[in-house]
Amino acid sequence: MQLVIIKIEKKIFRYVLMICVFATLVAIGMYAYLGAFSRYLADDYCEAVSVSKNSPINAVINRYSAGATRASNRYSNLLFVGFSEMLGEHNMQITIVSMVLLWVVGLCWSAHEIRKFLKIDWSLFLDLYLGLSLGFFSFLQAPNLFQTVYWRSSMMTHFAPLVFGSFLSAFLVRQLQRLRFEPLSRLIYGFVFFATFIIAGFSEPPATTLVTTLPLLMAVIWFLENTPAKQRHLGLLAWMFAGAFLGLMALVFSPAGANVARETSLDFVAILSKSFLYSYLFIIDSLKIAPLPTLLSILLPFMLIWLYKQQPSPSSRNEIYSIWLVIFAIPVLLWLLVAAGFAPSVYGQSFPVERMRFLARTLMIVACMLEGALFGFLLKDLKLSPNRIAGWWVVLVLFAVLAIGYPLRAVFNVLKVNVPEYRAHAETWDTRDQYIRKSVVAGAKDMVVTQLDSMHGAVEYKGNKSFWVNVCAAEYYGLHTLVAP
Repeated sequence: MQLVIIKIEKKIFRYVLMICVFATLVAIGMYAYLGAFSRYLADDYCEAVSVSKNSPINAVINRYSAGATRASNRYSNLLFVGFSEMLGEHNMQITIVSMVLLWVVGLCWSAHEIRKFLKIDWSLFLDLYLGLSLGFFSFLQAPNLFQTVYWRSSMMTHFAPLVFGSFLSAFLVRQLQRLRFEPLSRLIYGFVFFATFIIAGFSEPPATTLVTTLPLLMAVIWFLENTPAKQRHLGLLAWMFAGAFLGLMALVFSPAGANVARETSLDFVAILSKSFLYSYLFIIDSLKIAPLPTLLSILLPFMLIWLYKQQPSPSSRNEIYSIWLVIFAIPVLLWLLVAAGFAPSVYGQSFPVERMRFLARTLMIVACMLEGALFGFLLKDLKLSPNRIAGWWVVLVLFAVLAIGYPLRAVFNVLKVNVPEYRAHAETWDTRDQYIRKSVVAGAKDMVVTQLDSMHGAVEYKGNKSFWVNVCAAEYYGLHTLVAP
């Protein structure tokens, strides 16, 4: 009788989880929809002009060699801007929408591969829900969502490395799984090295985070793994670390990096101390300003694992000790990795600007979700009294209400607040763009246009024709001068 009840519970839980996956997917789809309103802003004009004059690779080489700005040392973002421009008239919208959707695909794939590597037996829908939830909570709590995702120049610097990094992570874990049974082709090692080098080249925070994470992961494998594949695992991670380290060196020792080094007077000890201080302040501040999303990012994975893992067999003592060890290690690792990502800003600017905190916020959400899932594993044998079945149903209903209602609430807020704002800006931008293009066809060379409201801090045209945005926009449209008093 008990086995029949457990089968019924698992079937009901499966249907509930499918609805939760759909609700979260709708929320992700709404964030992707906002990308349809993205338009050229500020640096976008300069980058579009740069890649239109040369091939993407030549544009990267020219900017990197000149080192005229702080961002000149980043070689991957402009490369992918060039590929984006090849998509045609609506390349901006296609790129942004695709990147949002690709990220959650990569996250779901990563969750699936990690689960298989750790030999955890659960449904594919759990992989989907965990990956989608991480993407949803990251978008929901982004310090500046517009600049991070919907402004292409900034997106290619701060969001794109996470998108491509999610796919690389999934691919890496899959290869580590294969190494348990067979050696890999040299092409795999070369691909991991090259892909990591490219990801490190988007901006400094991903590079420093990778260079910090990979040695820690190698240390864990060195001390804890006792299988014939141990050396092969270390070898693959070493190639990945080499790609990340080389990418970081390319950023640091570029002409632009040399200019920054001359401008700053911070020493290594000061950089480390401030990085850890800012990391601590960021984590504490995040807990204060977003207590409900933080609580849900812990509670939902906890209930998810507890509901799925209800079974009569108790956990072993070694398993319990291992879970507690990881639970206590996660906050320390989070503090360390956030500090690693903040270090470049400490070196160059002080406290990171909002768009540079997106990686840190995502790491924090990962940590919260892991803590919740681990507590779910730890308490999976807990039976709510006096009636186990009634207790299970109470938790299931609470999970369903939160996991379905909260993403749909976010959908409502996006439709009510963000969509009207983004649409109004896009329509005004399109009107001005059409006016400029028609004037250029008519022979105009010097134009005065309407200045639009700044979108979440992205710089607009100004009244000074020598202002850098005006210069880039004029060249983009084929004008001599363009001003917006």
